[in-house]
Amino acid sequence: MIETKPELRHAFGRFATGIAVVTTLNEENEPYGLTINSFASVSMAPPLISWNVIRGSTAHNTICQAKRFVINILAKEQRHIAQQMTGPIERRFHCLACEWSDSGLPVIPGALATFVCSTHALVEAGDHDIVLGIVNDFSHRDGAPLVYWKGEYASAMHDSV
Repeated sequence: MIETKPELRHAFGRFATGIAVVTTLNEENEPYGLTINSFASVSMAPPLISWNVIRGSTAHNTICQAKRFVINILAKEQRHIAQQMTGPIERRFHCLACEWSDSGLPVIPGALATFVCSTHALVEAGDHDIVLGIVNDFSHRDGAPLVYWKGEYASAMHDSV
């Protein structure tokens, strides 16, 4: 087994990923959110997505209890939201005017895409669980995405290769 976690983290960081915020309601029915970079599309039929969460974390417990969530794919101008959603839980929605899905879940305004999901399955994977969500509704708009590369936020270029 590899014991060089910092170097492994740097190697993983060479893969550019999009940035998303997962939003839901906690057990007090208050908005809850967290920033992720592990979002992936899984299947078109049925429409499934995945993302990863640390087992035993507040986020894990909240998502397991909620069973419904929204994936908000952030635009390049939404870096401040990505950063805010990594801060203290009680300040994550401070000064953030949410919109609401038809099913009553918080949605980040201005996101490039939103996927309203129900938890389909949790799959144990090391110290994380892979959350599989079935997409119940979605929306999208044009724009440039916020990305994460080498431990920093960046924006993607539109140049074709």
